[in-house]
Amino acid sequence: MTLDGEITEITSPPNKADRFRGITIWVPATEEHTEITLPVEDFKKAGLAEGDQIAIKLEKKFDIDAMAQDLFKGKL
Repeated sequence: MTLDGEITEITSPPNKADRFRGITIWVPATEEHTEITLPVEDFKKAGLAEGDQIAIKLEKKFDIDAMAQDLFKGKL
């Protein structure tokens, strides 16, 4: 699944301002804001700025073998 959005705010966490950046993204499809925290190096590489359009790709992965083991152990 891919969600399109717009970066509405970029912040620096007060206790880790030298290491991380917080990004707030408005996602029209869900009518919600989503917050993502990135290391400063990744943030600088991406060159992100307020107003930029962004696509968020969501992948759901699961371990069928672990799920089957849990089923047989009675955990599910």
